[in-house]
Amino acid sequence: MSFVTAESKPVTRTGVALKRTNREGTSVAAVFTGGTIAVSANKNSNVVPVLTGREILERVPEIAKYLPTTRVQVHDFATLPGPHMSPEMMLTLAGFVRVLQEHTDGIVITHGTDSMEETSYFLDLVIGDHVPIVFTGSMHTSTDAAWDGGRNLVDALAVAGSESFRDSGVLVVMNGYIHAASEVTKTHSMRTDTFRSPDFGSVGTINTLAMDEPRRFRAPRTRHHIPLPEDVELPYVELLQTYAGMDDRLFVAALKAGAAGIVIEAMGQGNVPPGVVNGVARAREMNVPVVITTRCMSGPVRPYYSYEGAGRELEKLGCIFSPYLSGPKARIKLMIARAAGYSDAKLRELFPSA
Repeated sequence: MSFVTAESKPVTRTGVALKRTNREGTSVAAVFTGGTIAVSANKNSNVVPVLTGREILERVPEIAKYLPTTRVQVHDFATLPGPHMSPEMMLTLAGFVRVLQEHTDGIVITHGTDSMEETSYFLDLVIGDHVPIVFTGSMHTSTDAAWDGGRNLVDALAVAGSESFRDSGVLVVMNGYIHAASEVTKTHSMRTDTFRSPDFGSVGTINTLAMDEPRRFRAPRTRHHIPLPEDVELPYVELLQTYAGMDDRLFVAALKAGAAGIVIEAMGQGNVPPGVVNGVARAREMNVPVVITTRCMSGPVRPYYSYEGAGRELEKLGCIFSPYLSGPKARIKLMIARAAGYSDAKLRELFPSA
């Protein structure tokens, strides 16, 4: 295995100039953005991302052993903790990756696990199918005896270089499972098996250290592509989770702040407390789209019940139901669609009812 280092700045969208080599083997670009996989600390030191891409790779000798023909291009994009990633940084990352994909066989992006599902879905929506794009990370630091980052990185590189996962959209590889970015979520705050796809299961499995090739079970259930211009500005879209006794105050505040869209994590199949209805109605009167998801871990939403605040009333108000898509992902999707100038009719096509 050989490393090709490319210097890059984390906040520029000008791209990098790379060329494929003529040597045999697979070329994979590894883009490092920070997260726990980049943390080198013990209990008595600062637990923050500090490691460069090359420093992380040097801690994973298994790459050379199990992927000897893989050439890794090293790109240090940022050293951000997961919660520091913003939609604007996601947009910058998408532009960076868009350039890289023209010069490599696959791309791996290391990322903080706290926001990995959002960033991976952002890229899934705005980047077309060219080469596999795979996100991975770690739940333990590199100085922890239980460090899972090395195994995850080896597996991600193997998937990114696999022909089986071309045209599969953006993927997340963690703990031996391959997930579609549109379906995966973080389900536990600490466990290494935290990333799961509750409704449909993983799209494949991988265990490179056991000499196991990436296995694909199925394609992602639903995918959409929303092209964005280079100089686009992302609008403010609010995400609100319902709770017992909730009223319309948060809706009024969001609308007053200029929200271009609101996503509601409703109760059950898509129902809200009665006090919320006035806020929804006010948003719709202002032609602000309102998307309904569920605060439940899994399951669809649908306009089924008829009582005040129930799904059928929300449907009459013009709300869009988004089954099998979490609130954070629905927010990302609505934000990108609004930035792309989608009409109300086209918005509904983006959130199919089944």
